[in-house]
Amino acid sequence: MDYCIPAANALANVYSKSADGTFSTSNYFLSMYESRWVILTSVGISLVIAFIYLKIMDWCAVAIAWITIAVIEISLIALGYFAWAYHSEIKETHNESTTQSDTLFWVAICTWIIALLYYLILACNWRSLKISIAVIETAADFFADTKRIALVPLFYFCIWCGVFAFWIWGLCGVASISETGVTLTSNSVQFQTKEVNRSEGTNWMIAGMVLGMVWLSTFLIACNDFAVICASCTWYFSRKDIPDDDGIPGDSDVMKGFMWTFRYHMGTLAFGSFTLTIVWTIRAIFEYIGEKVKEATGGNKCTECLLCCIRCCLDCFDRFIRYLNRNAYIYCAISSESFCPSALHSFLLILKNHAKFAFVEGIADFFMFLAKTFIAVLTTLAGYFLLNPMTGIKVDPTMPCLFIFFFAYLVASQFISIFDTAANTILQCYLFDADIAKHHGNGAVDERHVPQSLLKFIKDYGMEDEKIAAARVNPSDDAKQNLLS
Repeated sequence: MDYCIPAANALANVYSKSADGTFSTSNYFLSMYESRWVILTSVGISLVIAFIYLKIMDWCAVAIAWITIAVIEISLIALGYFAWAYHSEIKETHNESTTQSDTLFWVAICTWIIALLYYLILACNWRSLKISIAVIETAADFFADTKRIALVPLFYFCIWCGVFAFWIWGLCGVASISETGVTLTSNSVQFQTKEVNRSEGTNWMIAGMVLGMVWLSTFLIACNDFAVICASCTWYFSRKDIPDDDGIPGDSDVMKGFMWTFRYHMGTLAFGSFTLTIVWTIRAIFEYIGEKVKEATGGNKCTECLLCCIRCCLDCFDRFIRYLNRNAYIYCAISSESFCPSALHSFLLILKNHAKFAFVEGIADFFMFLAKTFIAVLTTLAGYFLLNPMTGIKVDPTMPCLFIFFFAYLVASQFISIFDTAANTILQCYLFDADIAKHHGNGAVDERHVPQSLLKFIKDYGMEDEKIAAARVNPSDDAKQNLLS
């Protein structure tokens, strides 16, 4: 497209000297250019912080899980108390009820009702909660025992960067195709822009390339998740009675995830990622149509409300497809079935064990939120203090810090998502063992591969099955009572 890349000395012409004689710049683009090495360094810092956080999570996973559950209940009660206290203070000040005091009154009542429902849910699903905590603990053990699993997201991220760079190169070539030539609209050191007169066919080619890149991105994400899933499965079903060098029983085969991906299940991952691509495409088209409708109606509130409802439904459907895809990949790794049967069976498994999946997903999401926020904020602070020493000039930190936060959050999301995927995989593996113990007796499960934190629950299922069988063979009074209960 005949664009030139400005050299550093050309960019220096737009610098302005400060009172102390040092160079400074408030131009966002120039700040980004001068801070490029700080941003790259910050990405490396975020990787180090992510590894440290994973180790801390291995030590404190169970404690953080119980603290999370307690903090939610205490926060709901405290929020209701403060709302009620503020309501009483306003009422005493005005000697009558006001709109604000009435609002605070209902906030307090609703908060306390939610706290009561939350407590009842915990009490009614106490066994499921204990199993979920044990799954979280087992996922932390998997992390500690399989540290090399953190290289899987890095590997696929590097592949994605290479694919994205090649795609940008191809997109620039396609975007520069013009039947009538290009028009130079601006030619300066800061900006150089041209207007390309593209045909309708060229625009469709660009749309096809964008759709293809989205599909490739979702496919690589699916490959990354499947490699983690296979590593978690092989670790769970490995022998735990054999002493290990690191003191944590069990071994995983990370390379098997790569082999299974490209030898057996590439079509499954491609189909699952394609469904997600279609959903994202529908959401993008809706956003475009929604903006046009909003402009045409002049900001009508009913129209905006309707668009928000549709947007919420599409977002819920997107979350459902992503969650179903991941659990379908887990079921596929365990049973080696194709995508559609795996999606159906995993969906039925989720419905059957909804409380366990809800607790595991909720606790894992809280872990991920804490981790991503902690890593991104700490990396951004480190990058901020590195700006002046590494650039040698006074750089406006706004855009560099925003980019550092974005990349750190992206890195943290890729690495910490391993924990969520591993927890859901271990939960499905446990449920397979639990169903076998429940329907075929405790002896049907080889306990040598079951993690210690989950073994007692497998034994409980086996004991329940033996009690039921004994009640059917010899229906004594106690056995009848156990059977009826």
